[in-house]
Amino acid sequence: MKSTTFEWWVSSIHVGHYIVTMGTAIFLLSISSLFFAWDFFLKATSAICRPVARAFLDARVSHMAAHLMRLARVYGRLSVELDVRLTTGLPNPCLVCANHQSMADIAILMAAFKSHSLRFVAKKELTRGFPAVSEVLRIQQHALIDRHGGYQSTSKALTTLGHRAKRGLSPVVFAEGTRSRSGEVTEFHTGGVRSILEVTPLPIVGVAIDGGYHFASMKNLLKDLKGVTYRIGFVGVFDPGTTKHTIAKAVKSVQDSVTKQIDEWHGQATGQG
Repeated sequence: MKSTTFEWWVSSIHVGHYIVTMGTAIFLLSISSLFFAWDFFLKATSAICRPVARAFLDARVSHMAAHLMRLARVYGRLSVELDVRLTTGLPNPCLVCANHQSMADIAILMAAFKSHSLRFVAKKELTRGFPAVSEVLRIQQHALIDRHGGYQSTSKALTTLGHRAKRGLSPVVFAEGTRSRSGEVTEFHTGGVRSILEVTPLPIVGVAIDGGYHFASMKNLLKDLKGVTYRIGFVGVFDPGTTKHTIAKAVKSVQDSVTKQIDEWHGQATGQG
């Protein structure tokens, strides 16, 4: 009897592992297929008429991102939580200020902000070699920063984004400047926010993102994501004023609010909340 029970237990583990592996494989295949299909469509549409490609993305990119989140839920077994307060009733346009943990943060922000036309501050390297993502960044004219180009080129890209905000676009700044590998919030920098707001005054919408550090690399993504919660939360609307001092104060308030929210989430996960 004991032997039979043990064999059943071992067999169950093997079957469970097989199901997880198959689910991960389906998830990655689905994601890859979508990215390559979108990449082909966007390249073709952009070659024919770039304004049409841009109008299509402005209307559909949030739905595309939401579809990726659904695939992550179903096949990747990832729990995804979107704060409904981000979907409606917020100032539009606005400047979105958030922490940063993974490349997926771009998709979850697009999925959450259904009513806004977001424009990200992103590395220029992302405009080549990333199916669909590179096309989206180029076609929608996001602010592309050359990290080796020095202060002048960075300032020019941010200023240009500030001018585009006058057309109703909402800039997004990951104020930490880089991804947090541990999930802990690091210092928010004010330079990028200030460069945009000095051109076009906008209210700041503070956003907390958590869970992305669990799958920040492809190696992590190949693991079973069951038990991982990827969430985005609204932490407040902040008035940045018009001076260097008031903008810095507003960014610090966003950082404090984001940190408080993420600490609360982590506390709940460990049973301390």
